[in-house]
Amino acid sequence: MITRDNEVKVRKKKRPKKPKSKLIILYVVFWAGIIGLSLVFIADQVRTYNQLRENYERVSSNLEREVTTHEELYLELQLFDSFVYAERRAREWLGMVRPNEIVFRNIGAIE
Repeated sequence: MITRDNEVKVRKKKRPKKPKSKLIILYVVFWAGIIGLSLVFIADQVRTYNQLRENYERVSSNLEREVTTHEELYLELQLFDSFVYAERRAREWLGMVRPNEIVFRNIGAIE
């Protein structure tokens, strides 16, 4: 004869309890995986950040050099507008002289 107490006992015996240690291990493994994936993504972001920072520094130094070159060329361009500069360059580079000007050359100069 099965009584109510026996049914409850039988039901309890049919359902095996999950051990808590397996759940704890599963929980730890899950969070370890989440943390591991997070570290992989963070490491990739840090590497990308470092590459971008190096590129920025390289481009900044190139920009400073180009700005300096631009300023020098601009000053030289301003000089081209003056007659004195044009005359000096014509004398130095082309060896030109003014009409009726006497030019003295030192033939025995030590170079």
